[in-house]
Amino acid sequence: MYMKFTSNKVIDLGSAAFRQWRSTHSHCQFIHGYRLTADITFECDQLDERNWVMDFGGLKDLKKTLEYTFDHKLVVAGDDPKLDLFKQLDEAGVAELVILDGGVGCERFAEYVLKTADTFADEATNGRVRVQKVQINEHDSNFATCYRESDEVKVSFAETQVSTEPVQLEDIHGPIATESVSVATEAPEQPQAPVDNPRAAPVGNKGTQTKGNWFKGTTWG
Repeated sequence: MYMKFTSNKVIDLGSAAFRQWRSTHSHCQFIHGYRLTADITFECDQLDERNWVMDFGGLKDLKKTLEYTFDHKLVVAGDDPKLDLFKQLDEAGVAELVILDGGVGCERFAEYVLKTADTFADEATNGRVRVQKVQINEHDSNFATCYRESDEVKVSFAETQVSTEPVQLEDIHGPIATESVSVATEAPEQPQAPVDNPRAAPVGNKGTQTKGNWFKGTTWG
């Protein structure tokens, strides 16, 4: 009998601000924020010697990578027409900018986390574990999911539960997440930026590339 096993880990990504500039019909076109969490489903065909799918105690570097991407960051799309203005805010020291060429929003964040976590799991387990899906939660009523299809990750989004009213920026500054991670770094190396000095991360027009060039074009600063 052929079997698969899964286990889930919820990681707190922290408080992130972003805007979806194409959503001209809603308030989502403006900068707003949420305290995001990622529900990651790990999958394998064979358990390890402890009968585990994934060693959750070994996820510290993944958590740092994701925290450094989202927590207290201003995340914008690479094609945002106001990108130069956001770069000025970063240069002035009033925002920490993360640029995602793939786009922003729950669905794209789910895709980004899936690819980041899948690269991490593949390297940490020598290919034994893969990521089946990732659900990003904005709050209890608003979430989106990206699924893995076969051996290639394809964008296959679940319907986002609707609640478009943004949280005001003054409401998103909670304590720094205890279970989060630093931005996606070049595989197989671990994130280089020290956690206590996040602005030391790569800035400018430097894209991060990992397995399959999934993160090509992602920049910080």
